[in-house]
Amino acid sequence: MMGIISTIEASCRDCYKCVRSCPVKAIRVTGGHAEVVESHCIADGHCVLVCPQQAKKVQDGKGLVRDFLLAKQKLAVSLAPSFVALDEFSDYGRLVSALHKLGFAYVTETAEAAELVAGEHQKLVEEQQGRAVIASCCPVVVNLIERYYPQLIQYLAPVVSPMIAHGRLLKSVYGADLKVVFIGPCIGKKDEYSRAELQGSIDAVLTFQELKAMLAEEGIDPARETAGKFDRSGGTARIFPTPGGLAKTARLNTDLLAEEVITIDGLEAVIDFLARFDEVKAGLRLVELLACRGGCLMGPGLESGLSLYRRRQRLLAYTRSRRESADGTDSGAQTPADKDYPPVPSLFTTYAKRKLKATTHSEEAIRRVLSKTGKSKPEDELNCGACGYNSCREKAIAVLEGMAELDMCIPYMRAKAESRANLICSMTPNAILVVDSSLQILEVNPAAEQKFLCRQDQVVGKNLDLLIDPTSFKEALRTKELVCGEVAYPAYGIVTWQAIFYAEADDVLIGIFVDITKEHEQREKLALMKGETLTKAQEVIDKQMRVAQEIAGLLGETTAETKVLLSKLIKLIKNGDGSIQ
Repeated sequence: MMGIISTIEASCRDCYKCVRSCPVKAIRVTGGHAEVVESHCIADGHCVLVCPQQAKKVQDGKGLVRDFLLAKQKLAVSLAPSFVALDEFSDYGRLVSALHKLGFAYVTETAEAAELVAGEHQKLVEEQQGRAVIASCCPVVVNLIERYYPQLIQYLAPVVSPMIAHGRLLKSVYGADLKVVFIGPCIGKKDEYSRAELQGSIDAVLTFQELKAMLAEEGIDPARETAGKFDRSGGTARIFPTPGGLAKTARLNTDLLAEEVITIDGLEAVIDFLARFDEVKAGLRLVELLACRGGCLMGPGLESGLSLYRRRQRLLAYTRSRRESADGTDSGAQTPADKDYPPVPSLFTTYAKRKLKATTHSEEAIRRVLSKTGKSKPEDELNCGACGYNSCREKAIAVLEGMAELDMCIPYMRAKAESRANLICSMTPNAILVVDSSLQILEVNPAAEQKFLCRQDQVVGKNLDLLIDPTSFKEALRTKELVCGEVAYPAYGIVTWQAIFYAEADDVLIGIFVDITKEHEQREKLALMKGETLTKAQEVIDKQMRVAQEIAGLLGETTAETKVLLSKLIKLIKNGDGSIQ
């Protein structure tokens, strides 16, 4: 089975942005391509958001849901309340109708089960008698603790998330053959529902982006639908997506100055808190941790142009407008307050230590990797973070563990490239001149110093015409095209084949001069030899013509005499008397 997040190699281009953004460095770089290591990944999905090339692909849930629809399965939607952050879904009634039209038999709110989950957390807080309880609603936080802070599992509430609770509740209401599809803003939910101990509670997970795609494919526009009603809806738990939403639903004190309840959102802050948990746990009763900064309203599966403030405003307005009436009903939908409410299924779960096997690397091995990237002493370690790691040492360890490559070090690769470029420029027998757009000399290589009888410190900053005729450089600057050809420099006793071009990125002109003086001399000698040969050949031809003409003259006289004598002989024979008339 493919991981939750995979890489499209053809689009991945050595930027390392996903490595920099991943809080647990669950990215392996091989052959220049970054891939998510599933055993290390906590499924926060931030790498998907930051990838500039859209090279990260989230496991698709649309195909499975289509299969359910084609098979005429009885389907129910568990809809996360953060849908209000999307303009397309801002009218809940029309969205409900669109989902029914798509093929779902029941459209319900996840908030219904969130109230049950909040209630279980409240009970735990009361039962623990001062021992801190870490909320378990965020699957990314659960993954983080299981893999990187397994010693804190004992504080993690053994309560399923609202998504899992709702799936179990809906199946108890509508029958075990019901297929429940959760639709929300979280990529981590795709990982959560497939956990062995939770399987069967939820049958598929779609992000809001996937839902928009499915509606578009079917030509369904929620804005054109008539308003419908949820088959089952929630109440105050609709504020769950915001930081402090769980505590508020559980009717715990969420005041900023409250000492017993604390809410932390954003992975960096969450990780920092967990790392210092032993220092601050005293006096805490409930710790609500959310991986996304701003809570679920900022989930990676919810691409909205609205600011966090506007999203929060919309959610609060939606919650107020949908506040339950005094008799416990909500626009005609059933609620947990109904007397015929079915027995609530188990809301408890267990966790497993999935801590990664730690590998110890010797100082010698680490120093060996560092030295390969030009860091032979501590002051060479820039710790710039360009590779994605917080320090050169951390990156060296990643190399030893097969998670990173040596050439991910940008300063090292730049120095290496500059070194090679300098080596080529210094060793090439061709003269190289670099001038700016005002034709001031910026650099000359050793070969140019030799060919043009100068020293770099003498000519840098001076005008090019101090050395050579700048006509070709001016032409290259004017046309922005390559200007090349053979040019003689009598003052230096050389003939060159030169190529001049404009480097727009740096606004400089570069001239490369190949010394062809010897070849030019050889061509001149060859031309001289050809001329002499032609002259000799002409003399021979003229002499031969004279001889031929003399021979022809002699042959002409002899032929005339012979003709006369033969004519007389013929006449004598014809007369027969021996007389010639």
